[in-house]
Amino acid sequence: MAAGRGVRGVLDALGLGYTILAPSAELAATLIDAVERLHVQLGHQVWPTPQIRDFGGWLRDRHLVRQFADASLPRLLSDIEARELWRAVVQDSEAGKELLEPAGAARAARRARRAMSEYGIPGAALAAYPSEEVRALCEWTARFDERCAALDCLSADRLLESIPDEPVALLWLESPAWRPVARRWLQQHAAGMLLADEVGEAAVHRYRAVSPGAELAAIAEWSRDLVDAQTSARIWVCIPDLGGRRTLVRDAFDAVLAPQRFALAAPQTLAAYAIAGGTPLADFPTVRAALEVLSATNGTLRFETFSAVLRLPQLQPSTADAAAAARIDVLLRRRAPECLTLAEWLTLAERVANQPPVTAAVAVSRLRAVQRRLEGVRGSQPLSRWVAAWVAALEHGPWADRAGWSSGEFQAAERFRELLAALAVADDLFGPRSAASALRIVSRSARDTAFQAQTGIPPIWISGQLHDPWLTYDGLWVSGCDEQRWPPPQNPVPLLPVDLQRRFGIAASGVESQLQLALDLQHRWQSRGRACVFSAADAEDGRAVPLSPLLSASPPLPTSPSLVALATQPHWRTQADAAPVLRSWDDERAPEFTSAERTRGVATLRAQSQCAFRGFAETRLETAVLSRPTPGFNSRERGEMLHDALERIWLVLESSAALQAQGAAELESLIERSVAAALAAQCVRRDPGPRWQRRELPRLCGLLTKWLATEALREPFVVERLEHDAQVARHGGLEFRVRIDRIDRLADGGRVLLDYKTGMALPDWRGDRPDNPQLPIYALLRPQGLVAVAYARVNASDCGFVAESERPGVFKRGGRATHLEGRVSFAALLDTWAQRIERIALEFRDGHARVAPTLRACASCRLQPLCRVPSALGAQADLDG
Repeated sequence: MAAGRGVRGVLDALGLGYTILAPSAELAATLIDAVERLHVQLGHQVWPTPQIRDFGGWLRDRHLVRQFADASLPRLLSDIEARELWRAVVQDSEAGKELLEPAGAARAARRARRAMSEYGIPGAALAAYPSEEVRALCEWTARFDERCAALDCLSADRLLESIPDEPVALLWLESPAWRPVARRWLQQHAAGMLLADEVGEAAVHRYRAVSPGAELAAIAEWSRDLVDAQTSARIWVCIPDLGGRRTLVRDAFDAVLAPQRFALAAPQTLAAYAIAGGTPLADFPTVRAALEVLSATNGTLRFETFSAVLRLPQLQPSTADAAAAARIDVLLRRRAPECLTLAEWLTLAERVANQPPVTAAVAVSRLRAVQRRLEGVRGSQPLSRWVAAWVAALEHGPWADRAGWSSGEFQAAERFRELLAALAVADDLFGPRSAASALRIVSRSARDTAFQAQTGIPPIWISGQLHDPWLTYDGLWVSGCDEQRWPPPQNPVPLLPVDLQRRFGIAASGVESQLQLALDLQHRWQSRGRACVFSAADAEDGRAVPLSPLLSASPPLPTSPSLVALATQPHWRTQADAAPVLRSWDDERAPEFTSAERTRGVATLRAQSQCAFRGFAETRLETAVLSRPTPGFNSRERGEMLHDALERIWLVLESSAALQAQGAAELESLIERSVAAALAAQCVRRDPGPRWQRRELPRLCGLLTKWLATEALREPFVVERLEHDAQVARHGGLEFRVRIDRIDRLADGGRVLLDYKTGMALPDWRGDRPDNPQLPIYALLRPQGLVAVAYARVNASDCGFVAESERPGVFKRGGRATHLEGRVSFAALLDTWAQRIERIALEFRDGHARVAPTLRACASCRLQPLCRVPSALGAQADLDG
């Protein structure tokens, strides 16, 4: 018997004291909004809260009310507890031990158990199918019931069985979404049924898009046009695969209805649409930050993890504090080992922050407060103990600034508190847990819990459910209506025999029942919308996907200018359309170098020679690739230790004659002492740990033994200078601080300049734009008597010299002189180098910043996001290939 029709009927029923039951929380929310809108239209300023509930939520509330009156009633399991209990039951069973994904089996078992309850399938009927899946389901269900009984708990799918037979003032919405058991109960106990309004003759059309992205863009454009034409318009959009395309849907609707959200400083404004269903609670910033901070308190952390936690926006009260945290992060990258505990990371960060000009960061103090509030809770503890400690820690860490949160941030954090509270009352279920185990439960629960901040129901409502919206709308659009998905393909409930599902009326288990459901829904949709559109989209690869034959009688949607040539990335298209017309201007000249600026020594001229833009960016814009701690010593640190050890060795030996006079044991002892001293000096700057020190000592000793054997083959020499301090080279009116590794004097007074290289070494100083003018710069600083310059390649695979020399045999008996870039003597070559370096220095001083890389420059450059030259990327790809 029908008790009324439409929103007016709902309002009348509420005035008589009835509670209205809806089959889903989404429909209940939209109906509440419709009732409140009607109150406003009627001129009401105050009205009672509408008693409109989804059926499951109403059953839970009824059980809680009964518990207040009778404390002996079993406690109701929360969704989190039920998920974890099913997971434990499956994992502990014999069948579960053989499964690759027990969590997926637990979800399937829970769904099957719920379907049996909703459709009234008795256990005896299930037992008549002796398959392996059915036996597993029966075993898991029995164990689940045993665990519930032992815990004195009740699962949600048993609520309807336990509700007492007493009169209640109920009305229910007519809808095909009701399951048979719930429908029979309502028919017996509710006072009546509310019918939906119908709009009469609807304008029905079909639309076929060239791609899924174009389909979303068309829906957004059509929705906006309806809202623009009628400010009071209400629109319902159904996107069946919403769960997998939520981000794309949001982008498409933002492009049309809220394009300001794509700006760098997006304002927190409400859009004219809302997406139903919610996203995982763990994805909301306040919750994600809480989980990351709590996870950081367990065990050791890699630097990347600590760096991300240190820079969390929720730990920074201001932009100045965020900058301080970033500066500490940069310094830690140079000094930190790869892994430490949170307490050790914070101690190192505090030490770095005490060195001017770095200032203390609030993030460090807040993380320290979190760590201290958790350090007293150790070992295995009940979840209630962990939850109490976590909440206290969060309030001193990522939740310390909650007074400045937006409504959405506050709601997400409060929902997370509710989740933690639900876990805190489940000590009997979970038992004592370690911190890591407890956090895994919390993280899993936050991922499995969908949440949506409450902002009211806007004009456009986007749903992912194929159901009757019940309310009437000015526009209604259903997407995904191609021949493959409409009617929906059969989708039986896992673990339940398909024949059994069909016997008890589970629509998704059969093709015929899905066809009947599709026809019924299609009729209802056409009755609910004054304008109704059914759409489909061709595949992303361009493959044609025809519309469903059920829509053949509908005419195509009339095309408007806004629906023509829609792009697959609508938000980028909207940004391009809104952008002003720009006039291109190539600015390749920076301001002249000023006295207030400083060069970076050889690195400045090297970058300027390779690419003028790189020289400008690296020195004057101070762009740099952030380093990061690695296991053991990195390549730079190994190079520094090698330089240090060789300097110590030659301070003792002083000449090739002394090297050759050394006995094997003496030389081995000298090398070991020098390496140990270099290693100790490096560990003062950054200590990766004793394990890596023990590895590095024999490696470097072996390498230097091999290198000194190579040096013994040279023409006799005396080490004349080992550069301890940097010197100043002047070119183009600028100063460049440089440090020469070593200068040797030969028997005839000629001098040789050496620079140690631990990696690959090539004669990269040649040409008008050398890739590395390092040796020419050093040579011009010490030109007196110079006959050769060389990279000393101290490499485990191939020790040797890469040289420029005017005489043979300097570096190896029988060796040859080089061609000196076609010059007649080394002195003439020095003149050429002087002109070349002066020109490069003048270009840098005058602000030349043209993007024009040499052939190999892009292979070692990471500025492509700034220079944006395709040739640069192509050159790097060619070199890498």
